Amino acid sequence: MGSKRIIMQRLLLVLGSLLVMLIALECVLRGIAHRPTPSPIGDRSPFFYVPDEDRDHPWSRGATNVLRIAVIGDSFTVGEGVQGDDRYANRLERLLNMQSKKPPVNVRVFAECGTSTFQQVALLDEALKWNPRIVVLGICLNDMEDWANPKELLRWREGLFPNTPPRWLARVFQCSRALDWMYHRLQAAQMEREELRYYRRLYKPSYRGVSRFRESIKTMNDKCVDAHVVFVPMIWPLLSEKFQAGCYPFEYAHEAIRQRCEELKVPCLDLLPFFRDASPDRLQVIPGIDPHPNEIAHRMAAETLMLFLLDKRYISKGYRPDQQESACSQHGLWEQIMERINGAAGAWHKPSTK
Repeated sequence: MGSKRIIMQRLLLVLGSLLVMLIALECVLRGIAHRPTPSPIGDRSPFFYVPDEDRDHPWSRGATNVLRIAVIGDSFTVGEGVQGDDRYANRLERLLNMQSKKPPVNVRVFAECGTSTFQQVALLDEALKWNPRIVVLGICLNDMEDWANPKELLRWREGLFPNTPPRWLARVFQCSRALDWMYHRLQAAQMEREELRYYRRLYKPSYRGVSRFRESIKTMNDKCVDAHVVFVPMIWPLLSEKFQAGCYPFEYAHEAIRQRCEELKVPCLDLLPFFRDASPDRLQVIPGIDPHPNEIAHRMAAETLMLFLLDKRYISKGYRPDQQESACSQHGLWEQIMERINGAAGAWHKPSTK
């Protein structure tokens, strides 16, 4: 009986401590002044503006010696969530047309939202009819998805989205900020675990989507070789994660894609190393809600892709835009500001301009 009493006392002590902590958290949260939060879509355009056909690709209009680049992919390549002239294909075209002495460049998009790589082979066939010199394939980490079995994918995806609490629980949350805060933190942690599990499933060697992806990359490369077209796979990182080495949980997925390209002796561009110093919150269309790339991410991808094409000599070095030193000096000012904020020199690293 004595041991049971001790156990009960300890249990009551634990419960009492939890109750005190909950009350303290409630007091803290209620003590924080409630301020209206801005809308997460407040900086998103309500409409997408489409130029007239005779205003699109202005540099190459009427020219005969045009360098054509086709870009294939899914919603990242379509530019979901950003204006058309902000997506990386359009920015690449703008960058490559800065030198007036070189033939004009026309970069066209052949993409469809929600498709995996194996479904984009048909888009490649359409692009090759346009006779491009270079084909860029935008690869996202979920391109292993096998939509021939949608029920399985939808079942795996269930945990990736937040659950709506029942009405009675929602009423409790209206009365207690602490419980509301705890519920959303627990749900966020659960969603993060499900996301890790989801991608592990996609990249499991026995999963049919893996073999479909591997086959489709080979098919695309073979078609480009037969057409005497340069094939450039470009890998996007998952923009909802921290990119620093040791923090980013999907290194294995990038390695699997790069390895397949190496097997085919196809140089690929992995954007992850170029995003290491960036903040994921600054690269998403709506941070925490819509992880599609925003204008900043598309600009970074376009600049990195341009340098890749130049370094691999897929395009003439004459296409490299002139650089102004004064534009780079701004990084020095930013570095000084960040050192003052962080209180220590070297806490923030200047991005590479190579």
